[in-house]
Amino acid sequence: MVATLIRLKLTLSANSFKRSAWQVVGTLFALLYGVGITGVVVAGMVAGGSPLVGLEPELRQTYSVLLGAGVMLLWLLVPLFLTGGDTVMDPKQLVTYGLPRRTLVVGLLLCGLVSIGSVLTLLWLIGYILYWRAEPAALVVAFVSAPVLLLTFSLVSQAAVTAASAWLDGRRFRDLMAILGLGLAMLIWPAITMVQNTAGGLAEAMPTIAGVVSYTPLGAGAALPGDVAAGRWGALALHLLVLAATIAAALLVVRAGLVTLTERPPAPKTRRRSAQQGRLGLFTIFPDRPWGAVAARSLTYWLKDPRYGGSLVVVPGLVILAIFLHLQTGQTVFLYGLGPFLAFTLGYAISADVSYDHTAFSLHVTAGIRGIDDRAGRAVALLTFALPATLLAAMVPSWIAGGLMPMVLTTTVSVGMLLTAVGVSSLVSARFTYPVPKPGDSPFKQPQGALGRVMVIQLLSMAAIGLLMAPELVGWIVWTFTGIGWVGAVTATVAVLKGAGILGAGLLLGARVFDRSQPELFQQVQAHA
Repeated sequence: MVATLIRLKLTLSANSFKRSAWQVVGTLFALLYGVGITGVVVAGMVAGGSPLVGLEPELRQTYSVLLGAGVMLLWLLVPLFLTGGDTVMDPKQLVTYGLPRRTLVVGLLLCGLVSIGSVLTLLWLIGYILYWRAEPAALVVAFVSAPVLLLTFSLVSQAAVTAASAWLDGRRFRDLMAILGLGLAMLIWPAITMVQNTAGGLAEAMPTIAGVVSYTPLGAGAALPGDVAAGRWGALALHLLVLAATIAAALLVVRAGLVTLTERPPAPKTRRRSAQQGRLGLFTIFPDRPWGAVAARSLTYWLKDPRYGGSLVVVPGLVILAIFLHLQTGQTVFLYGLGPFLAFTLGYAISADVSYDHTAFSLHVTAGIRGIDDRAGRAVALLTFALPATLLAAMVPSWIAGGLMPMVLTTTVSVGMLLTAVGVSSLVSARFTYPVPKPGDSPFKQPQGALGRVMVIQLLSMAAIGLLMAPELVGWIVWTFTGIGWVGAVTATVAVLKGAGILGAGLLLGARVFDRSQPELFQQVQAHA
């Protein structure tokens, strides 16, 4: 039965490639990208393990533990925060087959190894083994522990995803996971800097960090060869104990989670809310026009749909990161760049608006909404909060950093960037659709078969925005270094006027595409549903 589950995983994965050429392109790109990064790490490990290098045992142990902990974190965070787990082998879809519990646990564990992450981990494990070739006893331990580490990675990852699906599968939890994921990603650099400032240098702090991490589930397994090489038998016993406890705890979590999912699923929590007469929410704020209704609906999604809210989480994170980098380096470029970068991020956020509508796009089709009303309503909904946020992010930091003239120029360039990004996004979202997370899914859950198409469309759209804003950005940089007055005046004027023109052109062209291909657009959205 376990072999049947593995064949099922391979068959479903192969079918996803046949269904979409973009899936093949995206998978190959991700594989090549991962192999490139992993290859650099493996090359460093192979070189560092050479007897000619002569690394001290303590330093060798430090690198091994930290790299092992990093791999474990990737196995934990990527499925939990980004992909939302294995969408191909969801335990909920196997309930009707009545599989024995032990078979399901072993099958899911082995199916988790059928992935790009497993291929990259195998490459890393080769480097991990060769890293200890200077110590024969440690080399044997590394060779024996390598498959154990691979299984542990898969088991811990499966435990985390199963636990989240079984006991924390709620909208609030997914929103929290999205916020934590972005927060962790944006705080990596500040955290490293704080460690450097506290310890006097990252190199000096690494042995202490590795010593602590080695007694946690993250680094216990990778510490075994170093213990043997240094003759620390007591530490070896403790690390083996931590590793065994990690495996046992993960098995218990997976087992208990599967019991909840397949045998005793919790009753769905439903809350009935009755609409009160006269309370139409945002629909009472916007004008009684078709574009106003679209704007009200879109803004409601921005406020209540976590897939849209994931874009807004970036806003405070960018502000904190820019202020932190400015305080650490003393460079004002981070304060000046905050406004344009935030404007680009917010303006680009509606480039997949139609795709995110999912089946609700039928409302626009059946109501006969004109393209200009659809495009304008979505743009107005975004600009309702994006424009004030851009003005605030551009005016305050640039005023603090340089005074009045830098504030004016930075603000106009930021506004131009926002209008340009919204114009391009209004055209792109009416022309291109691709699979996106469904309503209620994690904002970072990427559907099967979408990676390649998503990457191509997004890269081309971002490149178009960058090319359209290139003259203003160049003028802004020239004025910053030269202080020539007329350059700043021309740049500020052109940025706003051209941005408004591109916004208008994007709305009109997007409306024309929307009107001409509305049935086909609806079919594409339905196909991705």
